Amino acid sequence: MSQTDFIRELSIKLGLTQAETKKLFKSSINTIVELLDNYTSLSIPNLGTFSTTVSKRRKSFSPFHNQNIILPPKRSIRFSSSTVIQNQIKTKNL
Repeated sequence: MSQTDFIRELSIKLGLTQAETKKLFKSSINTIVELLDNYTSLSIPNLGTFSTTVSKRRKSFSPFHNQNIILPPKRSIRFSSSTVIQNQIKTKNL
């Protein structure tokens, strides 16, 4: 499902126009990004938990330069779904 399809479905369920729903969707995503930038985790009941992790710097080999390089630490986002969603998906008929 694409973002456009998702916004269309959501606008029907909310009874809003697609423009209003798109604005709501984008502001929700921006808020989540801001919260993850300032804090380490965000928990949304019945959906799951978003968290940020920082990987350590590490050594790697660059075949292009034919030498070892050190990669800097990197922040990444993880998502772990709630057990409510996991149970709903497991019980759906295939």
